[in-house]
Amino acid sequence: MIELKGYKVNKLEIENKVKPGTQLKLQNQLKYNVNYLDDNKTCIGIMELRIADADLNPFEIKIEMVAEFNYGAEDEKPDIHTGSFDQLFPFVRQIVHTVTAFTGMPGLMIPIMKLNKETVRVNEQKETSPLN
Repeated sequence: MIELKGYKVNKLEIENKVKPGTQLKLQNQLKYNVNYLDDNKTCIGIMELRIADADLNPFEIKIEMVAEFNYGAEDEKPDIHTGSFDQLFPFVRQIVHTVTAFTGMPGLMIPIMKLNKETVRVNEQKETSPLN
């Protein structure tokens, strides 16, 4: 069982210089990696999201988040990858909604995203926790 232990925002940048009423054609770029720590059944998920306007209007959001997860001995890495993503992504959605509302525009709610377990690539890496 994959369990979210904690998360933090490493980076949050927002630019909103568009005139009120401007129609935006938003594009999302998402990157998600999981690094496994030693043998203590802990991993770190690192999510990077960029939202920008396809027509190059001066609107952009960049978020980098990290989260620590515990997992069980029976969990396989593709399942850990997708399960940890599913637990972290709602927090990213909420942050995007909140910060866009602070800029004077209606809060932006990005669509729910799911990862396809079949496309997950697993490399063996050992890292230290970026939460420290």
